[in-house]
Amino acid sequence: MSVQSTTLLENGMQEVTFLKTPIMATYLMAWMIGDFDYIEAYTSGEFNGERILCRVYTPVGLADQGHYSLDLAVKSVEYFSRLFNIPYPLPKLDLVAVPDFAPGAMENWGLITFRTYALLIEEYGSQDRRHEIAATVIHEISHQWFGNLVTMEWWSDLWLFEGFATHLAYIVVDELFPGWDIWSEFVKRIQEVLKHDSLRTSHPVEVGVANPSEITQIFDEVSYMKGASVLRMLSAWLGQDQLLLGLRKFIHKYMWSNANTEDLWVTLAEESKMDVPGFMRKWTRQTGYPVLSITELDESTILVRQNLFLSTGDVREEEDSIVWPVPLGLVTASDSTPRNIMMDTKELVLKVDTTQWYKFNMGQTGFYRVSYPPKTLALLGQTFGTEQLNAANRVGLLTDAAALVASGNAPTSSFLTLLKYFEDEENYMVWAEVSLRLQELLSVWLEQPTSIMNGLKEVQRRLFTKIVKRLGWEFPEGEDPSTVNLRAVAIRFAGRAGDPEIVAEARRRFTAFMKHRDVSALPPDLRFPVFEIVLRTTQGVDEYEDIVNYYRETYIPGEKVVSLSVLGYGSSLELVRRTLAFAMSREVRTQDILSAIATLRSSVVGRAELWNFMRHHWDVLYERHCDDIGFLDYFVLLSIESFSTLERYREVQAFFANKDTSSYDRILATCLEGIRMNILWLERDCKDVEQWLKLNGYLTIGAGADGHERQHLSMMSSIQAGAVNGMYGHELSSHGLSTFSTTTPTTNTTSSSPTSNTTTSTLVNGAGSVSTTTPAGSTSGASSGASTPSSGIKYPHGSIYSQHATHVRSEVYLDGVGAASEEQAQQLLQLQHDQQQHELRLQLEYQRQLQLQQQHLQQFGHSHSHCHGHGHSHGHSHRQFNNRPPEQRPRTLEREMELLSMSGDYEF
Repeated sequence: MSVQSTTLLENGMQEVTFLKTPIMATYLMAWMIGDFDYIEAYTSGEFNGERILCRVYTPVGLADQGHYSLDLAVKSVEYFSRLFNIPYPLPKLDLVAVPDFAPGAMENWGLITFRTYALLIEEYGSQDRRHEIAATVIHEISHQWFGNLVTMEWWSDLWLFEGFATHLAYIVVDELFPGWDIWSEFVKRIQEVLKHDSLRTSHPVEVGVANPSEITQIFDEVSYMKGASVLRMLSAWLGQDQLLLGLRKFIHKYMWSNANTEDLWVTLAEESKMDVPGFMRKWTRQTGYPVLSITELDESTILVRQNLFLSTGDVREEEDSIVWPVPLGLVTASDSTPRNIMMDTKELVLKVDTTQWYKFNMGQTGFYRVSYPPKTLALLGQTFGTEQLNAANRVGLLTDAAALVASGNAPTSSFLTLLKYFEDEENYMVWAEVSLRLQELLSVWLEQPTSIMNGLKEVQRRLFTKIVKRLGWEFPEGEDPSTVNLRAVAIRFAGRAGDPEIVAEARRRFTAFMKHRDVSALPPDLRFPVFEIVLRTTQGVDEYEDIVNYYRETYIPGEKVVSLSVLGYGSSLELVRRTLAFAMSREVRTQDILSAIATLRSSVVGRAELWNFMRHHWDVLYERHCDDIGFLDYFVLLSIESFSTLERYREVQAFFANKDTSSYDRILATCLEGIRMNILWLERDCKDVEQWLKLNGYLTIGAGADGHERQHLSMMSSIQAGAVNGMYGHELSSHGLSTFSTTTPTTNTTSSSPTSNTTTSTLVNGAGSVSTTTPAGSTSGASSGASTPSSGIKYPHGSIYSQHATHVRSEVYLDGVGAASEEQAQQLLQLQHDQQQHELRLQLEYQRQLQLQQQHLQQFGHSHSHCHGHGHSHGHSHRQFNNRPPEQRPRTLEREMELLSMSGDYEF
């Protein structure tokens, strides 16, 4: 509300009284106190009855970066006032840029809060950032009506208000910026939730919330993007005008009160005279979605069958009984008008000319995937480059093909072959999706032989280099925004694949920018691509320092995030550790930590170090960030979701076995199921990919540009050797800085026996600097070292609690806030002691359970014992991670493979 009065008190304080609020939900109450600059503008009052004051408040000195969002706010208030035929209900609307804000944005009534990055942008900011800010600002303003004026009855209805706000934001952006092709961007964006929702560990859109700890976990892609997707599907079925008329009626009916999902369906049914509740309940109350498999019976007839789609490709018969109402949206080569047939049976026979192309889900408005016969997919591919299928449809075909190979419905070679049809593609959204699907493949194959990785990178290089040669590096004045974005994505992924000309030009421009701050050499749209290329393709120490210094110097929020995000691409172990230390230092705000570490997953050594870091510092991370919405969820996700080996799968199980996972159990279960999918995909198609690369001439390419992959693998061997030997210690300097020393055997490349020992001292301060390596036996002038040997426990063969899994030490120490050196030393020693005690308990428990099993075998026989090993888990959902006692059947490698085949029954 607006300020009513300000009174100066005798003690020098001010008393500010605000106007009384209307009736409202308490979670929407907010106030801000601080030093702000602001800019302001008024709505026209044409649709609101009176002019509304809109302001953008910023930290001092940043107000000029708020003009873009202020313009969006004014236009959005007028649009929604007209759309709902309800004036904006408050006297003012403030948008505030908050320097450190975990949620990203929050729709407080009349006082919307944003991260600075999500609200502010300089005049010459990148096109991608403009898209992101527009979608975020309009999303939050739509909540002023749909969410604030009408509020959800309970948290189980969260999806409705978030899903509609997302859907409405895209409608408004499409009207304000018709040249953006926003619906192709929507199709691209929903791929993440399609992947998430194809796992058994997903949840329905409309999910019950019984415990406060569950609330933050449903602020996820299913609530936001699947919610928006099924609403878009409903809009395509009813017609957008009909949907918006029903929505207007709903808001008028329930304004100044609460409503639930069923209230909206009933209102829409009354308005449209359609069975909206029957249609939508199937989509919102069931987990997952279908894949339509097409079988061509003859040249004029096809059979369409719907089945539950799982990324793991192992749908059980009892799971596949669901039948969704599916709007088919069928078009053919001879009829471009969609036939909006509603499929509400398991199978359906249709008359279609199979000698020409045909396509389901035209416009990609439906939330499902389609599996076409190879011949039909080839016919569809031949339409690329024509006007017959727009960008959204081409993105849909590409993403469906990629998902089907990951699940085992088709070989990965079929996806690689499909990419050839995109060689002459000119649309940015399509190329952005090509890059994402290729990175997904490269991520799963990351630890495969260098020759295979180089072959896949060559596929990427040839695709994107062609675009760079066509568009060049310069930005002509008045160039279309989509072309600007296409140039940036092409340079990034051609350079990432090691194209020598692009790498050389990137380095030249980087040097010119860093030495002279020559903006013309490196416009904002190229900074992220060039920073990444330079760090990936050099040893990067000087370049790394340049980017860190730029992060410290710039006051532009978007530039800070770009600089911080690329640090994880540093191509050496030293730079990976520096990035981790810098991310946790006081120089990086809590809201930006995840941005800093996310890119570490792009390298073998980065993944290993991030995983080690999380395990070693978990207790401190949990204590610091357990109340930061979504922080632990995403830290866990970033640390483990990229794994694709059974060994890592077992390490994750072992680490979380005795943790209280109640606040992040959904994301943990999803990550474990995702790792299982990666394992199965890699084992199934490893040879298929290799054969395709050979047949298509990609395996003749030499080793990578600087042999970095071999360097990474060598470093990984060193890390693992240190972990197995368990010879981690620590040093503490007299200046409050933390160091660790690691003694690991250095192996000769022609012999398996150790030849010498090297001690690596890693010195970490608030800025994240790291010391150099010194020979074993030498001493540091600043500190004295002491090594901590392993506990000496002998582990049973095949145990998931292996020495490798539990004796991992991160080489990076958390910058303990306010903690003295002595306290840090005690914390470390206590952690080592606790771990040794934990290992001892595990060994004793293992021996006890082994004895119990032997007694069981003697009493009931082997077959009964075998069944009992499975039976104890049936009373628990595989989505719950409780502190269960160890199972009575010892875990061997064979047992782990059996668990994998059990499709996600995570038995801790």
